[in-house]
Amino acid sequence: MDSAFPSIGGSHAGIGGENSFWPSFTDIMMVITMIFLMATSLLVVRNWQLVAELQESIAAEQIAFQMIESTSQENATLEERLANAEQSNSILRLRLLKKEEELDLAQTAIREQETRIASMELQNSELIFSLKQTQTQLATANLDIENAATQTEELSRQLALLNQQLAQQQLESDQTTALLDTARKQIEGLSESSKRQQQSIAQLTQEKALLNQQIESYNQQLLTLKGDYETVKSKYQELIKPARTARGKYIAEVYYVKGESGNVIRYRQPGDTGFSRLSLAEVEARLDKLKREQGKNLYVKIIIPDNSGLTYNEAWDFMRSLLVKYDYYYQE
Repeated sequence: MDSAFPSIGGSHAGIGGENSFWPSFTDIMMVITMIFLMATSLLVVRNWQLVAELQESIAAEQIAFQMIESTSQENATLEERLANAEQSNSILRLRLLKKEEELDLAQTAIREQETRIASMELQNSELIFSLKQTQTQLATANLDIENAATQTEELSRQLALLNQQLAQQQLESDQTTALLDTARKQIEGLSESSKRQQQSIAQLTQEKALLNQQIESYNQQLLTLKGDYETVKSKYQELIKPARTARGKYIAEVYYVKGESGNVIRYRQPGDTGFSRLSLAEVEARLDKLKREQGKNLYVKIIIPDNSGLTYNEAWDFMRSLLVKYDYYYQE
């Protein structure tokens, strides 16, 4: 079957009608085209990967971008700057809550390891004390054996008269030897147990050092990610939507905390004299009505104070749910 493309390095008519050794212009252009297509494919795949990573970074940091001050701060109103500052403070507080939870988990693991090490050290001390007592008893038994041997030498002169007494002493000596063997076996068992305890202590110490290294590595990774974020931010600034701003918008405020009696939600919109305590369903009903009336002019400001009592996930889910449903910035 004939190929639709000319073969590279094939025979072509050269000058004078002879076969040319060098490739023709068509072959060279074909190679250049193939290289260009391969490079283009690699660049497209790499760009897809970069876009995916950028989308994940934007999804995590999108709320932070929303509060970047407008380049024309001279024209911003006092109400807009206050709303942006409160929103940025809430986002930073959420990050702090997340890092504190992760740090608490790591510190709890370290405390558990330290407790186990202290327990193993206490058991090791008790075993060492028991071993010393056993060694003292062994020394006493050896001394008794030496004393018995001395007495045997002294009584050997009276061997004819004291055969029965010698037999009794021999029996006692055998019993003492059996006790000595038993004591030696106990000592060997205690020594082996002590070695195992020391190995366990050494292993726990290594685990603690490894955990400390992991914490340090995590801190380094956090600093690296912050640096990468700033780099990505500067390179892809043109891809980011204009900053979320409250200037000229219809602002609805939602205050969210966790009290002793449960979650507390307060709501205020223009025209209200103060915050009203409502349920989540009532707040969403009002925001839905404002969304129909104001359209893309509705700005939802979420307020989460320092002592909110909320975890990072709780605060993030609440904020994300309301903003995606009603805020102008998240609407198509």
